[in-house]
Amino acid sequence: MNSSVVTELTSFMGENAVSTSQSDLVLASRDESDLQATLPEVVVWAELTEDVLGIVAICRKYKTPLTVRGAGSSLEGNPIPVRGGVVLDLTRMNKVLAIRPDDLLATVQPGIVYDQLNEKLRPHALFFPPSPGGSADVATVGGMVANNASGIYALKYGGTKRHILGLTVVTGAGEVIRTGHKCPKTSAGYDLTALVCGSEGTLAIVTEVTLSLTGRPGAVHKAAYQFQNAEYCARAIATLVASGVDLAACEFIDSKCVYALNQYKNYDLPERPLLFLEIHGVSEAAMADTVSMAQELCLDHGGEVLDLGEDPWQVRHWATRAVRALHPGTSTIRCDVAFPISMLPQVVALAHQNAAAEQLNLYTFGHVGLGILHVLIQADPTNFERWEAADEVRNLIVETVVDQGGTCSGEHGVGLGNRQYMKREHGMAVDVMRRIKTAFDPDGILNPGKIFP
Repeated sequence: MNSSVVTELTSFMGENAVSTSQSDLVLASRDESDLQATLPEVVVWAELTEDVLGIVAICRKYKTPLTVRGAGSSLEGNPIPVRGGVVLDLTRMNKVLAIRPDDLLATVQPGIVYDQLNEKLRPHALFFPPSPGGSADVATVGGMVANNASGIYALKYGGTKRHILGLTVVTGAGEVIRTGHKCPKTSAGYDLTALVCGSEGTLAIVTEVTLSLTGRPGAVHKAAYQFQNAEYCARAIATLVASGVDLAACEFIDSKCVYALNQYKNYDLPERPLLFLEIHGVSEAAMADTVSMAQELCLDHGGEVLDLGEDPWQVRHWATRAVRALHPGTSTIRCDVAFPISMLPQVVALAHQNAAAEQLNLYTFGHVGLGILHVLIQADPTNFERWEAADEVRNLIVETVVDQGGTCSGEHGVGLGNRQYMKREHGMAVDVMRRIKTAFDPDGILNPGKIFP
């Protein structure tokens, strides 16, 4: 990288917003995945759209890679600066710019943390629904937009894209574009808001987000069920979704995850597949029939009610950390495939059977009401044969899902970890995506090395 980049960034932003210290570079070199970290040459913090515009201009001038970063809680290497250069950290852009309760919308900067935003919305009896799973206390709204993230409530409320009304972005060409509107529906022109959402910082840098909000439910019912095996549980889930039961959340963890949780948190749970349900309504009375129907369907498929206290989601929350803690000295090969809901029993069985054949430690859980399944395979990266075997099982799962109309990523994004599946999933459409990338980012400086194989 040209040494003038750091000089000009410091001149433009000031010394407190630019760092080349080893500790800052290391922090900006990775995310929560186990993918290979890469050090950038410099980290810069922006606070305004005008800051971002100037930073992009400097990087364009010297053809320097520019990778945008939020909290770094992504799981597919999305913000890893694989070609070095500049990392633009947006966590200082963390303000709520406007809340309009009567219009059910808010405008925020991208660095605000999901949980902190919802705390600010609580006095208005509103919330931003697409909870990003176990990282809601650290994940930023900008990162959620970049990956079109979702979580446990996506079954009822949809993912991030469904709740984005408009964006202010700076493109790789150095243009400030305002997309969308402050109304919930438009038929005027191309939907650039939807295009940027999920583009992982490869097209443009988001500097403001206008969100559609939802009223907080007046009543919430949470329940957990245990099943004899994963097939019974999977069939119960498919029946629940097909029956039209209005579920806010429908989550699954397999028996191996339960074992890991018992070890990690000293729980005393039955080591069977577990199903977690949540139902939202205006009142207990209004949702009574839904609660009754959901329980009846679970019991009909061999489920047994499991009392986990007032908040069974705490058990689900610790799943990933429990699995990793059970296998010290290993790294994670993961996928977050999504598929038609009828495939759930097949995909769960496929994953476990092939892992067992290779004697691999494989765990499954996820937002199965939407057909999103997280698969974690723990293996020693220094043992080439075992690591290759784990990678092959991951490939088999993803390719089977893609070939039957599913996707390699239901919510984590492509990043580095899923690039090899893009051609298989999208075919010639990948070439169209490349042309779109060039239109937004003609010099190819924004988050290079991501998405495309």
